[in-house]
Amino acid sequence: MTALAKLDRSGPSPMTVVEFDVFLNGQDDPRLFELVDGAVVMMSNPTETHNQIAMNIGAPLKIAMDMRRCRTYAADMRVQRSDRATETFQPRPDVVVRCGPHTGKTFITDPLVIVEVLSPSTMDIDRSLKLEFYKSLPTMCHVAIIYQDQQRIEHYRRTDTGWERIVLQQPDDLLRFEAAGFHMTLAEVCFGLEI
Repeated sequence: MTALAKLDRSGPSPMTVVEFDVFLNGQDDPRLFELVDGAVVMMSNPTETHNQIAMNIGAPLKIAMDMRRCRTYAADMRVQRSDRATETFQPRPDVVVRCGPHTGKTFITDPLVIVEVLSPSTMDIDRSLKLEFYKSLPTMCHVAIIYQDQQRIEHYRRTDTGWERIVLQQPDDLLRFEAAGFHMTLAEVCFGLEI
């Protein structure tokens, strides 16, 4: 959901999540922000295509995860590495799944699956800093990066030997989140879109 406006490093050191919360509480602005490597990133309004892709995958994923007593969040749940105040990452993925107990917090530290829908302005940060952050989380098993200008998904899945990248480009290619017991085709992810 992000559209990178700029990486704004206010001050000599990276912003922490505590400072970021103070920044967010002082905003009279309806726009959304996320914290990426200590920098504030402004998010823009998503396109209709972006929302359709996020819902195409998010809705069936939520139904499947509800049956497993896991939770699925769309666009508003922030992700952190830990509860420590010194953390410098707090992105807002388009879809995130977690299977831990309910915490009531505004962020989670134990995601299982993350989905990011790209646009030209998000590609660099989503496929670099944010991807590396997601892959560093110990509970993370699947990261799906979905393009909205072409039928393409880059699926990163944790294996016993590290991370494997699978590129889906054919309508019948299956996006498999084995750790969540979930799969769907690329055609289903792109349903109703002319891309």
